[in-house]
Amino acid sequence: MIGDFLYTVSKIIKSRIFIVSLIIIALFSTLLYRVFDLQIVNENYYMSTYIQQAERTVYNQGTRGKIYDVNGKVLAYDELAYTVRMEDKLDSSNEKNQLMNDIVYKAINVIEKYGDKVIVDFPIILDQDGKWKENFSSDAAKKLFLKNIFGEKMKYKDRDFSNASAGELISHLKNVFFEVKLDVDDEMLLKILSIRYNVFANSYQKYVGVTIAKDINEKTVAAIYENEADLTGVMVEEKTVRKYNDSEYFAPILGYTGTISDTQIEEYDKKGKTYTSSDIVGKAGIESSFEKYLQGKHGEEKIFVDNTGKKLSTISKKDSKAGKDVYLTIDSKLQKAVYTMLEKRIASILISEIQNYDIDEDQETDEKIHNISVKKVYAQLMTNNVVSIKHLAKKSTPNENRVYSKYKDSVKLAVAELKQQLNSKNGKVYNDLSKEYQKYYDYIYDLLKNDGILLTSVIDTKDETYNKYVDGKISMNEFIRYAIKQNWISLDNLDVKDSYLSTEETYDLITKYIISDLRKNTSFGKEVVYYRIFDGTISGSEVCMLLYDQGVLKKDEATYSRLSTYDTYYTYTFIINQIQKLNITPAQLALDPCSGSVVITDPSTGKVRALVTYPSYDNNMFSGSVDPDYWAKLVDDQSEPLYNRATQGASAPGSTFKMCTTMTAMEEGIISQGDTVVDEGEFKKITPSPKCWIFTSGGGATHGSINVMQALAQSCNYFFYEMGYRLGTNSKGNYDSALGLSKIEKYAKVLGLDMKSGVEITERDPHFSTESSVHSAIGQGSNAYTPVQLARYVSTIANGGKNYSLTLLDKVVSSKGKTVLKKKSKLTNTVDASGSTWDAIHTGMREVITEGTVYKYFKDTKINIAGKSGTAQENKKRNSHALFVAYAPYDNPKIATSVVIPFGNSSHDSAELAKNVIQYYYGEITDKDVKKNVKKDDSNNVTQD
Repeated sequence: MIGDFLYTVSKIIKSRIFIVSLIIIALFSTLLYRVFDLQIVNENYYMSTYIQQAERTVYNQGTRGKIYDVNGKVLAYDELAYTVRMEDKLDSSNEKNQLMNDIVYKAINVIEKYGDKVIVDFPIILDQDGKWKENFSSDAAKKLFLKNIFGEKMKYKDRDFSNASAGELISHLKNVFFEVKLDVDDEMLLKILSIRYNVFANSYQKYVGVTIAKDINEKTVAAIYENEADLTGVMVEEKTVRKYNDSEYFAPILGYTGTISDTQIEEYDKKGKTYTSSDIVGKAGIESSFEKYLQGKHGEEKIFVDNTGKKLSTISKKDSKAGKDVYLTIDSKLQKAVYTMLEKRIASILISEIQNYDIDEDQETDEKIHNISVKKVYAQLMTNNVVSIKHLAKKSTPNENRVYSKYKDSVKLAVAELKQQLNSKNGKVYNDLSKEYQKYYDYIYDLLKNDGILLTSVIDTKDETYNKYVDGKISMNEFIRYAIKQNWISLDNLDVKDSYLSTEETYDLITKYIISDLRKNTSFGKEVVYYRIFDGTISGSEVCMLLYDQGVLKKDEATYSRLSTYDTYYTYTFIINQIQKLNITPAQLALDPCSGSVVITDPSTGKVRALVTYPSYDNNMFSGSVDPDYWAKLVDDQSEPLYNRATQGASAPGSTFKMCTTMTAMEEGIISQGDTVVDEGEFKKITPSPKCWIFTSGGGATHGSINVMQALAQSCNYFFYEMGYRLGTNSKGNYDSALGLSKIEKYAKVLGLDMKSGVEITERDPHFSTESSVHSAIGQGSNAYTPVQLARYVSTIANGGKNYSLTLLDKVVSSKGKTVLKKKSKLTNTVDASGSTWDAIHTGMREVITEGTVYKYFKDTKINIAGKSGTAQENKKRNSHALFVAYAPYDNPKIATSVVIPFGNSSHDSAELAKNVIQYYYGEITDKDVKKNVKKDDSNNVTQD
C-alpha cells in the first residue's frame, strides 16, 4: 500500500502538470512578496518615488478685477466662455513635426468650420495685401524670439539671423524649424506657425498647453469632441474672456490683455511674481499698468499625470481668488462726448480743405493752406481699404465689374512696362523715372526685402553700389544683378530646381517672381489705382458707387442712380455730405487732418477727467488674444488708430509755450509789465530773419508797440523773438543762443515740461529745445511735448504754480468692497514766481479770449475762460499742427485742458473745440448739441498763433 502511494506521488512529481504548477506557485509567491514589499515593508519609499516622478502642480488663473470710471460705471470685466487649448502630447520622433502639423491643420479647420477664429499670437503678421511684416512689441521681444529659434548666437549654419527680414524668418520656420510640408496658403501657414511656435515655447510644461481659440460657439465645441481621436492634445475648457464696454472711447486708456510673453515672464520673475506661460496678463494701458491689482491669485491643483502629461487624478486643490477692482479718475460721459466733438471738429476742418479741382502739391508753399483735391479722397477710399480691391473680383454689380475691368487693364499695362524695363540690359536709372514708376520700383524693392529674397541682414550698407541705388543713381536691374554677385539674395522662397545658377539665370528667376507678384497682389494694385483715379481712368463716381456695392453705406437707389450719371460736381457734394454725416470718417480717409487729442484735468488735484485720442480701436478684438484680420486692418490703416496721440504724439507746442517765455523774461528781469516792444514785422537781429505771423498773413502789418500782456493776447511772435534774443545776450552784449536756452529751460522745468505728466500708461519723454533761443521762445526749435504734458503745464499755470503729477487712478477696491488704496495728489514742486509775473500771464491768457486772437470764437459763452492758441510747423508740405490750452473759470479754475489737432492748420479750430469741451463740462451745451451734424468750417483759415 505504501508502495502504491509512493508510486503515485512519484508519478505526480514527474508529470508536466506538477512542474507547471510549481512554477506558477513560485511566480505567484514572488508576486505576493513584491506586493507585500511595495505596500507594507517599503511603502513610504516607493510612494515618494512615484510622486516625485508623476506629481504636477497646475495653476488656475483667478478672475481679473473690474475697471470702473470715477462714477462707478463698468468699463472692463471678465465673462466665462468656451476656449480651445492645445498641449504637446506627442513623443519625440523623426515624424513629430509632420504629425503635429497635421493635428494643428485639422484643429484649425474644425474651429473655423463653424465661424470661430483661431488665435494668431505671433510676432510676424500678414498685412491686408498678403505681405509679411514684423510685429514685435520691442527690440528685446525680437531678440528673445530669435534666441528661441536660433539659439543664443541667433545663427543657423553660420548665417546671422539677428537682422533677418520677416520673409527670411518665415522661410526658415516653414522649411527648417517646423518643416511645414502642407500645401497651404500664407494665411493658413501663419496660423499653423503661430500655434506651433506657442506650443513649442510652452513644451517644457506639457500639461499646461496654450489657448488656440477663445469664446467659441457650441457647434465648435461639439465638433472638437467628435474629432477627438484625430486631435491629440486638443481640448475644450471654460475660461474667462475680457470684455470692454464702449471700447472705442476707452481702448487707448484701458489697453488690452493677452497671453503672457517670454519677456513679461522674465520681467515679473525679477519682481518676485509667479506667472505661468499660459496666464492672461495686461498687455497695454491700464490693464498693464495696474496688473498687480487686477490680476487675481492663482488657484493650485496638485495632480498625478502619466508620461504624456495626461491627468490621472487630483491630490489636492486650492481655489483661485479674484483680482481687485480699479476705479479711474475718468468721467466716461465726458470722455465719450469729447471724443465725438473731436471727431466732428476734425471732419469740419477736412471738409473745408477738400476742393473739386486738381492741386499740384509740389507747387504749394508753407505759407498756404494745403488744400486737398477731391480725387485724393476718392483714391484714399481704395488705398486705405475703405472699399476693397479684392472684393472687386467678385463682380457682384455692373459697377464693380466695370471698375475691376479697368483695374485689371491698368495693372496689366503697368506690369508690361515694368517687365520690359526689367528684362532690358540696363534698365532706367531710378532718378530718371516718373514719380509713378519710382513708386512702383519702391514697391519692388520692399517686395524682395519682405519676402526674404533680398537679405537685408547681410547687405553691407557702406557698399558703394548699394548706396548708389539708395541715392537713385543706378537702375533696379543693375542693383539686383550686383546683389546676386554679392550673395545678398536668397532663393529659398522660390521654386528652384537647379541649385547651381548663373547670375543671369538667377536674375531671370527673380524678375519672374516680381512680375508674378505684381500681377496678383492688390498692394501693387493700389499703387496703380491711385494714379488711374488722378488721370480719370477710374472716376470718382465709380469709386463712390463702390461704397454702396460693398456695403460700406446703406443702399440708396436714388443717390446711386445720380452717381451713375458721372456728374463730377454731384459726386463731390456727395462725398462732402458723407463726411458731414460721419458715414465716412476722417480716420477712414487718413488725410490731413485725421487725428487729434484732448486732455482734461482738475488743476487742483492732477486728476485726469478725460484723455481722448482719435482715432481709436475696439480692444474687445484683442481680449486674451489678437484677431489677426482685425490686427492686419489696424496695422495697414494709415490713420494709425493704435497710436495714442494724447500720451505719445509729441510736437512743438507753438505759441502755447509763450507763457513759459513770459515767466522767464519777467523773472530774469528782461522785461516788466509796463515795458513795451515795437513789432517791426521782421526780426532782423538774426539771419535768416523770422517774421511775425501778422506780417506774413496781413500784408506787412505789425502789432505796433505792445506790452507783455498784449503780446500774449495777440500772440506777437516778434515780441517773443525779442525776449529770446535778450535772454541770450551776455554781459558783453553778444548774442549766445545757448545762454538763452538755459534760462528758458530753468522755468520750463519748474512748470513741469522736463518730465512725464505722471499718467500711469505709456508716455513719451518730453524734449526741451536745443536750437535757437529766438525760435524756441515761440515754442518752435526742437521743443516737443505730448498733449498730456501740455495739460500738466497749463494746470500748473492755472493754479498759480502748484505742479501736480497727473493721474488716472482714483482708488483700488478689494473683491469684498474694501478700499485698499486711495490715490492722493502728488505735488512735485511749487513755482516760485512774483505776483506781477503771475498777473501778467493770467491777464494775457484771459485777454486771448476777450480781445485777442480767438475772441470772436468765444462770444457765445458766458463762462470766463483763459487760454492760449498755438500753431506748430513740422513739414512745409503739410499743414501746421493746431493747439490750444485753456482753463476755467478764470478766477477759480476747476478744469484745465489741452487740445492738439495734428496738421489741423488753424489754431481757431482747436480753440473752438476747447471752448466746447469746457461748455459741455459746465452744462452750457448738452448731449443733444454734441450729436448735431458736422458743419463746414467757412472761416478764412488764417493761422494765428
